[in-house]
Amino acid sequence: MKSIPHVSFLIMNTKNAFGFLALGMLMYVTPVFAQSLAAHPEAILDASVGTVWLELMGWVIGGIGSTFLLKEAAVRLPTLLAMVTPARLLRPIEDQGESVRLPVGVRVSVSS
Repeated sequence: MKSIPHVSFLIMNTKNAFGFLALGMLMYVTPVFAQSLAAHPEAILDASVGTVWLELMGWVIGGIGSTFLLKEAAVRLPTLLAMVTPARLLRPIEDQGESVRLPVGVRVSVSS
């Protein structure tokens, strides 16, 4: 059985994702800022085929980049929360062993 060679240039990374996001945003705003690149004077509707295509592909390409970036953020979120959360909140309940102190004369009732 042949082993598949490692091709690292085909794998998405954070730089590629930011590039996809930037390219998608650029494609989406091109019809607004450069109408001559997308509009056709003989078009019946306000939006020509080129304009619709640029906006659609801007959403698709930007969505690919932003989805990867959101996935990376979700993977790193627990580490970030562990860094900013106080250590006393991360201890298991069994290790905390702190009892609740109530002032004298307080009545506690449990209702279901």
